[in-house]
Amino acid sequence: MSQILLLSLLDGIKNIKMVAPEGVQLADVEVSSITADSREVTASTLFVALVGVEYDGHSFVSDAMSRGCRVVVINRNGIVPERREELLKNGLLLIETDDTAKTYAELAANYYQNPAEKLTFVGITGTNGKTTITYLVEHVLRAAGVSVGVIGTVNNRYTTKTGGQTILPTRFTTPEALSLQKVLREMVDQGVKNVIIEVSSHALAQERIGTVSFEVAAFTNLSRDHLDYHKDMDSYFQAKALMFSHYLQKNGTAVLPEIVEGSEYRKKIEFLHENCESSGKKIVSWGMGDDAAIQLQKMGQTLDRTEIEYTVHSRHHSLTTPLVGHYNVENLLSAFGICLAMGIDESTITYALSTAKGAPGRVQRISTGDIWPSGGPAVLVDYAHTPDALEKVLSTVKELPHTNLYCVFGCGGDRDGGKRPEMGGVAARISDVAIVADDNPRTEDPEGIIEQILPGVVGEGVSVKDKQWLTTREKNDCGCVVIRNRKDAISAAISCARTGDIVVIAGKGHEPYQLTIQGRKYFDDRKQAENVLFSWTDELIAKATDGVLLASTESSGLLGKVSTDSRENNSNGVFVALKGDSHDGHAYVKQAVENGNSCLLVEKEIGGLGSEVSQVRVADTTKALGDLAAYRRMAVQKLTNPLVVGLTGSCGKTTVKEMVAAVLQRKWPEGADFPEEAVLKTKGNFNNLIGLPLSLLPIGVDHRAAVMEMGMNIKGEIARLAEIADPDISCITNIHGAHLEGLGSIEGVAQAKEELFTATKNSATLVVNLDDERVRRIARKYNHKKITYAVVGSLELTPDLWATDINMEGAGVTTFTLHYREERAEVHLFIPGEHNVSNALCAASIGIAAGAQLQDIVAGLADFRPADKRMEVIRSIAGFNIINDTYNANPASMAAGLRTLKQIASGKMFAVLGDMLELGSDSAASHYDVGKLAAELKIDDLALFGEFKDDFARGARENGLRETQIHIFDDKDEIVDWLKTKTSDKELGKDDLLLVKASRGLRFETIVAQLVE
Repeated sequence: MSQILLLSLLDGIKNIKMVAPEGVQLADVEVSSITADSREVTASTLFVALVGVEYDGHSFVSDAMSRGCRVVVINRNGIVPERREELLKNGLLLIETDDTAKTYAELAANYYQNPAEKLTFVGITGTNGKTTITYLVEHVLRAAGVSVGVIGTVNNRYTTKTGGQTILPTRFTTPEALSLQKVLREMVDQGVKNVIIEVSSHALAQERIGTVSFEVAAFTNLSRDHLDYHKDMDSYFQAKALMFSHYLQKNGTAVLPEIVEGSEYRKKIEFLHENCESSGKKIVSWGMGDDAAIQLQKMGQTLDRTEIEYTVHSRHHSLTTPLVGHYNVENLLSAFGICLAMGIDESTITYALSTAKGAPGRVQRISTGDIWPSGGPAVLVDYAHTPDALEKVLSTVKELPHTNLYCVFGCGGDRDGGKRPEMGGVAARISDVAIVADDNPRTEDPEGIIEQILPGVVGEGVSVKDKQWLTTREKNDCGCVVIRNRKDAISAAISCARTGDIVVIAGKGHEPYQLTIQGRKYFDDRKQAENVLFSWTDELIAKATDGVLLASTESSGLLGKVSTDSRENNSNGVFVALKGDSHDGHAYVKQAVENGNSCLLVEKEIGGLGSEVSQVRVADTTKALGDLAAYRRMAVQKLTNPLVVGLTGSCGKTTVKEMVAAVLQRKWPEGADFPEEAVLKTKGNFNNLIGLPLSLLPIGVDHRAAVMEMGMNIKGEIARLAEIADPDISCITNIHGAHLEGLGSIEGVAQAKEELFTATKNSATLVVNLDDERVRRIARKYNHKKITYAVVGSLELTPDLWATDINMEGAGVTTFTLHYREERAEVHLFIPGEHNVSNALCAASIGIAAGAQLQDIVAGLADFRPADKRMEVIRSIAGFNIINDTYNANPASMAAGLRTLKQIASGKMFAVLGDMLELGSDSAASHYDVGKLAAELKIDDLALFGEFKDDFARGARENGLRETQIHIFDDKDEIVDWLKTKTSDKELGKDDLLLVKASRGLRFETIVAQLVE
């Protein structure tokens, strides 16, 4: 902001005294900004020394001065006289006041040209219900065509001039003074006329409200909260009462609960009534008594809705609302009173309230609905984090039809410890199953918090049991379990509950984070509950696979994960009995059941398993496994639309997959905004008709992307894999001779790889390697949006991404300059070889297609480390380096390995090479060509093993390698002995480099293992 005259900023502020250093003319002093945080000070900032609970701003005046501050607001006597004189001598202008918090609020209002003067304010205070009421009132006002802004716990938001809505993040229920005025200024500039503010006790006590005055002020209720700050209930209430004595306009309206005889806080509510009446303020009361202006007559509720009848000054109304619970009826009545005080017509209010959904995270029903109709328990998420709020929620739910009531709850750290046993007692007394979990432990020991909760549980006569009890508990057996990890606690509650049960997850409501000693991390109760409800049931298994659900007398409820390994412990899981050439999973179903699986996907019914095991019969279990993954991918797409990347190619697809995952993990980094493992990726080499579905099946509502590798041996496999994954971005890394036994020729390989592009939907993006002529030719057939890349390039080609300045450094590090149109950046890859520059460009192109920024791409590529046995540079026990590339081999990757050996070797070059499998009739010629390349690159020594060792040798011999450089072995152990002899004879030393490479079937990793052990 531009410079402001200090005197203009101080206009209208009373009870201040300015003390200027000698020679300073007050009329000339200008400031550019205001702050109460010395770390934000820049030259010409005005610093306000606020006195807080933990810190006194007067202690940071020197820090502010060191950053360029020349004007500071202090409390009278806030600084000792000697220090005061010293500050003046150093040129600091002092503004002394009786209350820096009050002055700060007034300065903030002046700084933003007093936006409050152009707004009508509604303030809502009380312990519980504030957020819900703001949403209800906002809904009514918008329905009445009134522009409205809201400042509250969930966010700050306002109606724009075009009728849309702008949402701003918030840290506190009521922002600090400067932030508040900034938001109000923005609202005024957007034409907002009415603002609803959730007013916390902290904000009132700390005078954050400043110059704001309310036309309508509402009090919801009073119960224990924030006593870590206010110390006792009287202080807490007195802070709330300031709303009506200091901030409600003289002709304003107070919306208050009626005075109820026998209520614990009757005298305090009575005080508010008397205070408002004596000062001439209008009162709109609500409740069930005859004196209430808005009187509840009747209510009835189910899990999905509440029907109420009420009178307004004897005029009858009725409405049906999706909100449940008596306390939500109170929220509705209070909202009605506020809207009535604002002059909204009664019929408009009634109609609008019947369609209002309330606030997020307040008795919010979590359901996957028609997208994933898995049944399961009814799940409710609520913000209740006080004993009173928790009791209201659980008591309300207890009245609804249900079998068992589960409650997941905890208590926040660094807050009122006295409420912890009370919370434990409430949960134990009302729910059938109480699960104690971490809430927001902040800087406290989570174990210590739970230890303070449990006495309240035991005090209600409820025993604390181990986690296993949840799965073995008898009907009507009540108890408490501690599962500290909140994610596990929610999962356990929903998984163990059945249809007809209710699970209440209390404490965090709308909050998408958890506060721990490590800081803020992403965690959303609602999303976690959604993820658990996104579990399979036997009915869904049958629907997804078009199978037949064979009758069982007991429901399996929500199922665990899908597995094809009968040896795996898989509690309540789904076992798919696959049939292969050499095995039949149907022979192992009893073992699968013994290991916890309760649903079987089979091609024939298996007898003698008991009624607790369901079976779904299909024609082909391998196809059915893919159908499950496709069904889940489609469902998650409808719910949260994660990005899916499909990758295939002859070489490098696994490396590219890992690079892409590293890039996308930089786009969606684990932390405050994104969950851990936001990016799903193919496990290892799980890229076939079995592996890809197993890799894709875990996709859930918290995933932002899935990177799926697609391999193949025969025509049609890629088409099926693409059908299952339905990629949003598709890439063929390259096309070379591989799997020729099944595909006949390299053109057959090209046709098989093209199946990915053919199966890719029109709205998706194709990533194209312009260096590969076959990929380039295939891509021309398709009208999709394309992102292109090239390492070599040509004058005829204009890739979107390319590389220059490629350098191979020691220890397997590759550097290059990445270009993306007009942008460029330096890339460090911790993997050797120019072919990996191509892989990195491919990953970068996919990152661009996914919306990643260049800095995220560069950082992700630097994060990448090669997978085990893929161009992995390691040191042998004898001191020489080894390029371990034993994962697999084909002619292109073998050539790339040899070229990389040549590029990065600083001493002698040794290569241990074995067969490249599945090359069909091209096998002999392909092995000859690799031997020829080894000769052309002048490899010093060549060790050969396998069926085609003689073809390797012939190619090397006929193209220049001497017989003494070519070593043929019939036993892999002999190769190790030969290398050890070379080492002992000093022919292979610390500056030398060894490449070890063959197809996976030869298991050359055993050679490497003997060299590094």
